[in-house]
Amino acid sequence: MLFLEEDKKLIDSAMDKALSDSSEDYKVIVSAMRYSSLGGKRLRGALTLEFAEMFGCGKEEALPYALAVECIQAYSLIHDDLPCMDDDDMRRGKPSCHIAFGEANALLAGDALLTHAFSLISECESAKKHPERAVKAIKILSGYAGYKGMVGGQVLDLEAAENEVEGETLAKIHMLKTAALIKAAVLMGCAAAGVEHEFCILSEKYAEHFGLAFQIIDDILDFDGNYETCELNSYVKVHGIEKARENAAEHINSARNLLDEFERKRLKTENFGGLLDFLEKRMK
Repeated sequence: MLFLEEDKKLIDSAMDKALSDSSEDYKVIVSAMRYSSLGGKRLRGALTLEFAEMFGCGKEEALPYALAVECIQAYSLIHDDLPCMDDDDMRRGKPSCHIAFGEANALLAGDALLTHAFSLISECESAKKHPERAVKAIKILSGYAGYKGMVGGQVLDLEAAENEVEGETLAKIHMLKTAALIKAAVLMGCAAAGVEHEFCILSEKYAEHFGLAFQIIDDILDFDGNYETCELNSYVKVHGIEKARENAAEHINSARNLLDEFERKRLKTENFGGLLDFLEKRMK
């Protein structure tokens, strides 16, 4: 999709500048931060930009908010890959951060990206013009990224890695580990635009259904036809492949219905409908 490509270029360029400190004192840590944060699809950052634009905020003004979300995403992946977590040696076709820079530096790079996210929001020009929006964005991101959101989901995911889980537990893992940061991304766009509460509620609901469908479809694509080799916390393992497809479709349809609500308010939703089309095509 063209808008995703354009948003990715915008975010990549801005992230390069945001992590351009050339001081010799910070060389190692900045290199590790750049290694793990320059790249990726930028889906979450793009959601921030697109929701901000839908509500009348220019993408350049919303860009620091998108960068903050992407910093959180990058930090979470660094920590996910660590030996004490998922213990993955590769990420996006190259050695994981802890393989390239050592475990201690990778841990610190994740910490640095986490804290840098909030600096990007609080120090941007938009925060000077609309401090209340920046405060709201910080509240959103810290809440959804913290122990009641993404981090809490990771804890549950670790517990489920060695034990069979029930559907209710799996739904909670997906809601926290995957959907939480996607909701944060969408609501960050709303915050950048100073959106009314009514629209925030609709936006969050869209993000929730999109995020849950995204995770279920990921599990469907990982399924190799053998339930015995499925991860214990795979949606397909817990519910079966047909139920997984059915539930993913239900979430996509629910998200489409929410887009109808936006259109009744004379808002343009073409790009968000395109994202749902993309999810459907991935599932086929």
